[in-house]
Amino acid sequence: MRTLITATVTACAGAALLTACGAQSESSTGAQPSAVAITPTTAASAPAASGSPAPTSTPASGAERDAGACASAELAVSAGPSQGESGMQKADATFTLTNKGTRSCTLDGFPGVSFVTGNDGTQVGEPARRNAAAPQLVTLAPGAAVATFLLITNPGAFDEAECGPVDVRGLRIYPPGETAALFLEGATRTCGTPPRGESLLTVGPVGVLP
Repeated sequence: MRTLITATVTACAGAALLTACGAQSESSTGAQPSAVAITPTTAASAPAASGSPAPTSTPASGAERDAGACASAELAVSAGPSQGESGMQKADATFTLTNKGTRSCTLDGFPGVSFVTGNDGTQVGEPARRNAAAPQLVTLAPGAAVATFLLITNPGAFDEAECGPVDVRGLRIYPPGETAALFLEGATRTCGTPPRGESLLTVGPVGVLP
């Protein structure tokens, strides 16, 4: 059983699990913190599905040369900052990863995200699909934070008998390349049997917002 690292946030009702939380993370103000360095990844060197770091298109700074990939134990997760876009069927949301360690580290690619329920963190539905955005190498100094985009489909968009709505406790989040998960608490509902077996979550690369 994988260990869940818990970060408590305000619970939000309905599909707007992260969007309607109101208060932003202290280290997330909408703009990227000055201690965050984001380097575009070339098309030829985009990371594989495993999320392993890829070469960057520009020479690495001193901080980037010294930084290895962020481990799950070095990160904290929180909800927001809010994207402020939600509708009857889908809600735009974000979650924030903060470097709580003592060294600079990097994130490159897509996190793994899924709904979970129960005391043992049982997964509900399919893991999040990836959107079409290009990944970027993000370097986080100690204390710095970076937001990631998440699109959440409301279970109310489907026929109840087909969807089989269930209560969930929140989100299990795997940083790129990591097999140890973080847990973002936030009670809501989702489809227990997603129509056509599709995920009700779509995630973007770390640090890339619409």
